[in-house]
Amino acid sequence: MTVFDSLKRYGNSYEVKETRSFTPDEIAMVASNKVVNSDYGLSVCFFMKTGGQTYIPVSRDSVASVGDVVDLSKAKLLTLSREGSQDINRVEF
Repeated sequence: MTVFDSLKRYGNSYEVKETRSFTPDEIAMVASNKVVNSDYGLSVCFFMKTGGQTYIPVSRDSVASVGDVVDLSKAKLLTLSREGSQDINRVEF
């Protein structure tokens, strides 16, 4: 589901460009996840089944604590945009 018709502000002039659920394929690629401290505050660390880790910052609207496990079937991936910058992603749960 996109919200192009009603973009909302997300601080620092970023706007929500798209909100979507994680796909079954994306969920299947993740062995586990947990909320960790990062340079951006809190992030979700995704431990991939193929090895390696991917980090996505937590949405400012999410209530999270270090060590929390995110139910990816209920979480959303936000894409935020700002003129002159690359899009960024946040996990909302």
